Amino acid sequence: MRMFVLCMVVLGFLTAGCDFQSWRFGTKGSDQRVLQPVPKPIDLMLPRDIRIHPFTGTRTFDETGGIKGIDVRIETVDAYGDAAKAFGNFRFEMYEFLPNSIDPKGKRIATWEEALLKSKKNLLHWDKITRTYKFKLQWDKPIPIGKRFVLVVIFSSPFTERMFTERVFVSGQ
Repeated sequence: MRMFVLCMVVLGFLTAGCDFQSWRFGTKGSDQRVLQPVPKPIDLMLPRDIRIHPFTGTRTFDETGGIKGIDVRIETVDAYGDAAKAFGNFRFEMYEFLPNSIDPKGKRIATWEEALLKSKKNLLHWDKITRTYKFKLQWDKPIPIGKRFVLVVIFSSPFTERMFTERVFVSGQ
């Protein structure tokens, strides 16, 4: 029993300095779990859910051909079910697809991060027609057509709880 307690104390000291979530707000060494207060009823217009829009898919972003990225559309929805502006950080993770598995995510093969806390950057990604956020996530090598992937999107903000969504998609569709 003493050995177990000693191991737990040592493990606590070893992991205390680790900053697993440093990407979240671009600051290292500080825990940003404390949400900034937003007065009522304005809090109802903050994002409550994020979704990967059906227009999301692999695309060619240059003239050389071959699929070299993902055109991602993200819907952010408020408490009324309307499109909402999202001030925070988006993290995109692409995984290999594992067929016939409870969790379809295999090996992580790419990550991208986009900080939208500043209004100019936020507006740059906002599409007024579809009322979604639009991201062109480039990849350094062609994505084979017909291959399945899992796309995970994580949204973190100082004003809302952390949100995530994922979708399996087939490249070229």
